[in-house]
Amino acid sequence: MQPDASISNLHSSRRLFESLKESSSSIPVIHLFHSSNITDKNELALQIGMRVGSLLTDGLGDGVCLEMGKNNNGFTLDYLRTSSFSLLQGCRMRSTKTEFVSCPSCGRTLFDLQETTARIQDATGHLPGVTVAVMGCIVNGPGEMADADFGYVGTLPGKVDLYLGKEVVKKNIPNEEAVDGLVELIKENGMWVDKEEAEGEKVPVAN
Repeated sequence: MQPDASISNLHSSRRLFESLKESSSSIPVIHLFHSSNITDKNELALQIGMRVGSLLTDGLGDGVCLEMGKNNNGFTLDYLRTSSFSLLQGCRMRSTKTEFVSCPSCGRTLFDLQETTARIQDATGHLPGVTVAVMGCIVNGPGEMADADFGYVGTLPGKVDLYLGKEVVKKNIPNEEAVDGLVELIKENGMWVDKEEAEGEKVPVAN
């Protein structure tokens, strides 16, 4: 199928998938993303999200392969692997790490949202298949985190409630103790894996 210079790669890809559908083809399709001029991490994330993620989210394709320029444009193989798996997780195709849901922060937020989220990510970010919601206040928190496995919600100045699904199970925990309390709650519900064990199960990357 010859590319049409008058349309973008994204639209050409959609045409290809329409042809595969019409022919009842079941051939697996891996999206090859190649760019020799991207050296910025944010630009890489933006481009693969736009060019590949939009297709995978619509169920068009089975995987992604990032092919960069000489010396991988300064990106390490581990970073390319992590970026690929992050894209697949964002497209709900494969879960390899913890999913985080966070509110955007507002005047009602009862703790430093960015600092607290970073601490929670550091403590729990290695748990595939687990979703943790971090909400700054009780007003919108429970509604916004309805699909999360665990919730960390500010309720009073300096205090946090911990949720299991939609149910609050630990109330008014001091901020400085709440991250450890969240870890204990995850362990109590059989969804904890030690970080060393999780790292040992990483998928190897071929050179």
